Formats: sequence, structure tokens, C-alpha cells
Amino acid sequence: MQLHRPGIVETLESLEAQILVISFAQLPRLEHWIAYFRRKFLAPVWGVEGSAAASTRGDRPFARTRFLSDPEREVYRAYGLDRLSPLRAGSPHILNQYLRWTLQGRPVHLTTEDVLQRGGNFVVGRDGHLTFSHTGRDQSDRPSADAILAALRYAN
Repeated sequence: MQLHRPGIVETLESLEAQILVISFAQLPRLEHWIAYFRRKFLAPVWGVEGSAAASTRGDRPFARTRFLSDPEREVYRAYGLDRLSPLRAGSPHILNQYLRWTLQGRPVHLTTEDVLQRGGNFVVGRDGHLTFSHTGRDQSDRPSADAILAALRYAN
């Protein structure tokens, strides 16, 4: 979500950066997630309410984003993204986060996807060189938008 917020999107546009989201989910499941993400996270932030103008505005965050379904996890292996141990995936940090969300009245959605798959964030320059790599210690471990933008500026 952090890279699809107003302000960040404008910076990505000025850098002519592209976002590639790679998921191990099968394509139908990924398409379902994209629709959910638009409705649940983008619509409230971008003010999308269903009109044609609002719909166009709501597509702006995804204008520079592409999605890839990689159920065989070939890209995951290429970037060294192994699987987490069950203790790491269900660490006190993660359980505490779910507890905070519950106490805040936020829904906690249980997934049928592989919760042991390690995630990561990478920035690849126009020349194909890797300029930023962050391998998460658990599913919640992601770099800040500022760190990613700094790597994008460096890559340009």
C-alpha cells in the first residue's frame, strides 16, 4: 500500500519508475486480490466512489504497476526468497500485530495462501543491476517507502 499513496505515486511518476508485484498465487487468486486491494485500500485513499472520473483517478496508483503470477516460485528462488520457519511466521511480533489490529477493530483476514513464503523488496535499475534488496524476516517486515524511493533515485 505504501507505494500506492498520493505523494509517493507522484514521485514514482517523476522518476519514471515501474512497480512489479510478484505473487506465488495462481492467476485467478491474484486477480481477486488486486480487486480487493483496489476496493479496500486504494478507494478510501484516492476517493474512488464509482463515477467514471473517480474510477480514472483510482487507476492512477496502478498505472505504473504490473502484476506477475509465479506459482512455481521461480522468481522467488532467483532472488533467494526461501520459506520461513513456522516459528518465524508465527513470531510474537506477528501475533502482537494481529492483537493490535483486533483491539483497534480492524479485521484480521486469515489466508489460505502459504504464510511461510518469505517476501522481499528489490529495486533494479534501468541497466539491470540490483540497487536495493530487502528480504523480510517475516511477512510484516518491509522497507520504508523512503528507502525504496532513495534506491530508485540512485538507480536513475
